[in-house]
Amino acid sequence: MIMKKTVKFSKFVFLITAFFALSCNDDVAVKNSNELSADSFFESLAQIEAAANAAYAQLQNAGLYQRYGYILPDTFSDESESGGDPNFVTSFNFALTPSLPQTTQYWNNCFNGIGACNFVLEGEATMRGRLATSDFTEADIDDALGQARFLRGLYYYFLVKRYGGVPLLLQSEATITPQPRSTVDEVYDVIIDDLNLAADLLYEKGATENGRATRGAALGLLGKVYLHREMYEEAQTTFAQITDYSLLPLEDYTDNFNDSGEYNDESMFEVSFNGDATEQDLWSQTGIGVSEVTWHAQEYTAWGNLNPSNKLLAEYEDDDPRLNLHILQNGVPFGPNMDMEWNQGNIRWFKFSQLYDNAQIVQNGSTNARVLRYADVVLMQAEVEHRLNNDPGAIDFLNQIRERVEMPLYGTPEMDAAGFPVDTPSGVFNAIVHERMIELCGEQVRFDDLVRWNLDAQEITTNNAGQSRGYNPNVHRLMPIPQLEIDTNDAIGPEDQNPGY
Repeated sequence: MIMKKTVKFSKFVFLITAFFALSCNDDVAVKNSNELSADSFFESLAQIEAAANAAYAQLQNAGLYQRYGYILPDTFSDESESGGDPNFVTSFNFALTPSLPQTTQYWNNCFNGIGACNFVLEGEATMRGRLATSDFTEADIDDALGQARFLRGLYYYFLVKRYGGVPLLLQSEATITPQPRSTVDEVYDVIIDDLNLAADLLYEKGATENGRATRGAALGLLGKVYLHREMYEEAQTTFAQITDYSLLPLEDYTDNFNDSGEYNDESMFEVSFNGDATEQDLWSQTGIGVSEVTWHAQEYTAWGNLNPSNKLLAEYEDDDPRLNLHILQNGVPFGPNMDMEWNQGNIRWFKFSQLYDNAQIVQNGSTNARVLRYADVVLMQAEVEHRLNNDPGAIDFLNQIRERVEMPLYGTPEMDAAGFPVDTPSGVFNAIVHERMIELCGEQVRFDDLVRWNLDAQEITTNNAGQSRGYNPNVHRLMPIPQLEIDTNDAIGPEDQNPGY
């Protein structure tokens, strides 16, 4: 499942994912006496790897990176414009309700993933007790535990950013015992603890299979969490520990978004897709069948269900090469030899479109979702240094991004004249906002950036036609708790719903 085109689901993965797709739903009242347990599993390295693989599987589902994992945060931002499809326009206009599939599938996939992670973590004693008689090593156990810790931290990070405080399910028993909403602080405490432990247990990049979590991925996500929590010194220390990553040169820049350049030196964590799917799972992913298909290219580029906004287009500086490598407009070259020309009369996303390597879009998308790349870390380091009153250090990090794309550096007369002087703290902050919007557009980070900076109400205002999007920061920073959860979880009632829903 994890290794692109090579690692396949085994029968163990089917069993584990099927179990957690059921047991993590609150309306399942009877515990199956034949269900898997950590005590009866983990007899071989193959079973350990299967359990770890199952913890990744929910990332490929419709609630996450098959569909809504990119649709929801991208539509919330000001860098996009809805093309009119109901799956996009509803969240673009902040009209989500507790009963919509978008609301429920995102929640369910995250909690199913958490259940699979807990299965691995609860097997630690069993695994260590079988060390002397099995074909796995202590390092194999540590790596599996590290992957589960990283993924549980990632799933909870997705949840807390979209819903606020959520139930903390940290043991299998919690999946069948009603749990109340925990506070945001309590959820972040678990995330930080999991990611710290993951960083201690995981292999470095290059020492494990592509697609598996690494120490660098854990540190990168942990630093991002610290930044969101305004724990700047902790973020600085964490980011400083990241090694073995580098920014790709301009000539290889599109490897950050295409099929052929996956798992490159800038990539820190990706969700793998290889285009395989059973027919029944193409549009109704369950987490049990095989589905390694993402609809990103089909929906963004082929159908134009979400397009770059006029505001984003205006943000690019003259001669910034990233414009034509991010966005398709008339005259932009594309294709495996970059000798074809976009002439559709419309504006589409180039990022993750398949059109870097192919002449057309295929529905069964196989382009990996880049969840975290090193450019994001470098820009977060700039922000951390700025918050710690080290603006020269912040400018140095910003200029690493500028050097890579061969653009004028901050602090030069050319950039001053372009409207980006950095001789004041406000100027440095404006440069950070600008550079993150350009470099990371369409990568599910802009909305959370705006919220972190308290700029969301100011920036998320109207669509391309000047019509209000109805954004209210007192409501729409969070999605509604799914109605199914309120209806079936005795520990969560209507009074626990997020304000405004």
